[in-house]
Amino acid sequence: MLRFASFFLLAMQGVLIAPAVGQPALPPIRTITFSAGSPLSTVNGQMVPGCCDLYAVPAKAGQTLLVSVAAEGEVTFRVYAPDTTVAKAADGKPQIEGRTLPDAGANDSAKAWVGALPRSGTYLIAVYMVDTGPALSPYSLTVSLQ
Repeated sequence: MLRFASFFLLAMQGVLIAPAVGQPALPPIRTITFSAGSPLSTVNGQMVPGCCDLYAVPAKAGQTLLVSVAAEGEVTFRVYAPDTTVAKAADGKPQIEGRTLPDAGANDSAKAWVGALPRSGTYLIAVYMVDTGPALSPYSLTVSLQ
């Protein structure tokens, strides 16, 4: 029931997950939350080479989103527009289908990004570590939404 409830809530926010039957679950998509009166949130994680962590940020058109990542290894991120889908690829890693925001895509190696959001919905932040990094790299992801 919890798995269905999580799927239903994320689907309602515009991030769609297609779970594969009989395969291990995808990494969870954690929603970025903000403390009352604060537009800033920081989350900490640990990456392994070739992996990614996923975060959802519900936002409204015109809001300014700021994303930055600090890490010991080569950790970057991508920001995807609403209506992005996440499924399990043949190699077991998340397969993300959707448009990235300008300067926050696969070829940008973003460590910091700021911009006005073009439309309302749930944006997906995917934090990545290159395959040649250390065995384990702690990171800190900071998100501001104003």
